[in-house]
Amino acid sequence: MKRNVRNLGEAEPPGIALALGGGFARGFAHLGVLAVLEEHDIPIASITGTSIGSVLGAAYAGGMSIGDMLSLGRSTSFRTFGRWCVSRLGLATNERLGEMIRRCFPAQRFEQLDLPLAVVATDLRTGEPVVFRHGDLAEAIRASCAFPGLFEPVEFEGRCLSDGGLVAPVPTEAAMAMRGACVVGVSLEYYQWDGSAPTNIFQLVTRAVSAAQKHQEAIWKTHAAVLIEPQLSTFAWDDFGRAEEAMAAGVTATEKAMPRLRELLDQRMTSTIRLQLSDRK
Repeated sequence: MKRNVRNLGEAEPPGIALALGGGFARGFAHLGVLAVLEEHDIPIASITGTSIGSVLGAAYAGGMSIGDMLSLGRSTSFRTFGRWCVSRLGLATNERLGEMIRRCFPAQRFEQLDLPLAVVATDLRTGEPVVFRHGDLAEAIRASCAFPGLFEPVEFEGRCLSDGGLVAPVPTEAAMAMRGACVVGVSLEYYQWDGSAPTNIFQLVTRAVSAAQKHQEAIWKTHAAVLIEPQLSTFAWDDFGRAEEAMAAGVTATEKAMPRLRELLDQRMTSTIRLQLSDRK
């Protein structure tokens, strides 16, 4: 397939501003989303990512193919990106994630990417979102993926940073500030509430974060013109061996959303043409 990436210097009309949400192993559904967008020649003007969305968004924006990303996913395990350390601030460090990015990704800095990328993290000193658009990719992505309680926060550029999903489960608001007239949000589902109590510290933290995210849903959805929601309720956070299944769920959900996306892009194109014709008179 040929990817349809909007040239950085290209004028309007832009394509979509893609907002990729977090979700650990469920994130491989994003590959299915990207595959369908390529198949339908939907131009991507920019990508904004939270957590795993920032990882795959950076890989794609840097020129890595979907096939190569899937191959990398097949070989992924916790040891690929995490190392147990048991400090006062977390059970593990994700320094290995930075090493993987430096070893495997085509680009190492935002400025080297083929299309604009934004990475969202959370500043634990202020509680505010931090949106990275320039500089070192690996450290920004590590910060966005530093799930609280599991991974130590990342000290970067004078900030104490943690998972972007705390403030932007699906980073549609940050995507609005990027290139692209139509914001497309990809949500990887929150924790499926079944009435049971948590049985370990990781479940406790995960449910606490998911509860906060659940009540942010109405806010970030207002910024999405199109919402893609792969069905991933059977996937655990560490089901990295099911990358193909997650990707297939992304394909199904994106195909379902395609008529609405086409409609919005056609409307935008028509409006742009009318404006251009009016300006020539």
